[in-house]
Amino acid sequence: MAESRSKRMQVVLMLAERHEQAAAQRLGSFREQVNAEQEQLQQLEEYAAHYLDTYGSLKTGLHAQDLISYSSFIQRLGDAKKEQQAKVARMMQTLDQLQQEWRTKHRRRESIQDLIARLRYEENDVLEKRLQKELDDLSAQQFQQQS
Repeated sequence: MAESRSKRMQVVLMLAERHEQAAAQRLGSFREQVNAEQEQLQQLEEYAAHYLDTYGSLKTGLHAQDLISYSSFIQRLGDAKKEQQAKVARMMQTLDQLQQEWRTKHRRRESIQDLIARLRYEENDVLEKRLQKELDDLSAQQFQQQS
């Protein structure tokens, strides 16, 4: 007897599960990278805030050249903060894309599982009808032999 459609679809399901798992791994790995970059941004913001506070209290006791150097350093910190914010924003967009990719693969796997369940139900229904027909035929034959 030929292999049933539900059994043949198991291969498709297995491939869909692999694709979903690969997408989940990419998503998890990238999420860790995003978290690390967000943490780095937070550290930069805290570092810049600390130096701005220090700059405010030192304004009166520093030479002009020291104030210029300090101001330049604070400017570079601000630029680094903006770059890090842009990097985190780009990474968040990529993270959204990876989440969407995983959702698509997840829905596909679920659809295949649902299809296999329907196919099994239909196959069982066909088998039950065939068995009932055979039982009816046997019963009819026995009835004819008894008559």
